[in-house]
Amino acid sequence: MKTQTLIIDVRNQLPWHKRYVSNTTTAMLWGGWIFLWRPLIILIGYISIQKPHLIEHFFSAIAHVLENGFTALLACAVSLWLWSNFIPSKTKAQAKDKNTDEYARYFNLDLEQLKASRLQKISTVHHDTDGRITHID
Repeated sequence: MKTQTLIIDVRNQLPWHKRYVSNTTTAMLWGGWIFLWRPLIILIGYISIQKPHLIEHFFSAIAHVLENGFTALLACAVSLWLWSNFIPSKTKAQAKDKNTDEYARYFNLDLEQLKASRLQKISTVHHDTDGRITHID
């Protein structure tokens, strides 16, 4: 088993009877799916015998739709590639790191007390009634 792929394939480790049941069930489901298309295939066969020009018109319409779809898909892929390579993204400026002096001034704390509390493993922050920091233990 490959380790680089995200697909987990351990089918060879299953016993033969489980693999046989799985293969048989898969074949029966495919057969049922094809059997569901039988009325449409009979209808297309009948129309192709009675009016062959309708089938030619139908296939030319399908070819035209596929051609336009492929062109649209290609145009979308090229436009996204051009957009990602040539239009610069507008990123917000990163906030600059503040030093301890700026934090102490903003919160009106003692600088030495703030430096000491940053070195501790556990700190208790005390707030006033408005939610502002009063001191740190």
